[in-house]
Amino acid sequence: MALDQVPADGRSLLIFAGGRATRLAGRNKALLEVGGQPIIERILASAGPLASERLVLANDTQLAGLEGIRLIYDPEPHAGVLPALAAGLSAATSTICLAVACDMPFVSRALFEHLLAVAAADGADVVIPRTEGFLQPMHAVYRRAPVLRAIRAALDRGQQRMTSYFDDVVVRQIDQNEWQRFDAAGQAFFNVNTPDDLAEAQRLASGAAG
Repeated sequence: MALDQVPADGRSLLIFAGGRATRLAGRNKALLEVGGQPIIERILASAGPLASERLVLANDTQLAGLEGIRLIYDPEPHAGVLPALAAGLSAATSTICLAVACDMPFVSRALFEHLLAVAAADGADVVIPRTEGFLQPMHAVYRRAPVLRAIRAALDRGQQRMTSYFDDVVVRQIDQNEWQRFDAAGQAFFNVNTPDDLAEAQRLASGAAG
């Protein structure tokens, strides 16, 4: 079945919330408010309707009371993107997984819908945007079973670079000219890592609201 033909009940949304947030005095970035709403609630409002299963990978219980999510615990906290992605994919039960970081307040449903459609057309296991030379693994689509196998094999080889498993799966990169059709300014990839980032996110949210 093509990816864009997989119904929402065949998809999982993975929200990664295990960072230390050292530049934000250890505050839980998922709970930071942007535009009067916690970032994680903004993510769920945008990408949540695309999946029936919503998982949050975390290191503690701060998000345990959040409605509509299943909290799972990272078995290797702070080990890096690849081990975290493996943990999330392992916990998911759906065929298709949408991955998002918990500090991304402007996640784009339209872009995710495009990633799913591209994966269907290209038969890809990974559909991942590229911005100014950097891949965006936390706003990407993954076919769970083959990607999980490939990541585990890479980790068994002692390889933890985010792209270490790419040779073993079908990868479709989405360049700027393509993703800008759905998010002209690239706000979907904006991360809140510092107090200045949070202030900028508030400014952007205010502009969007206006």
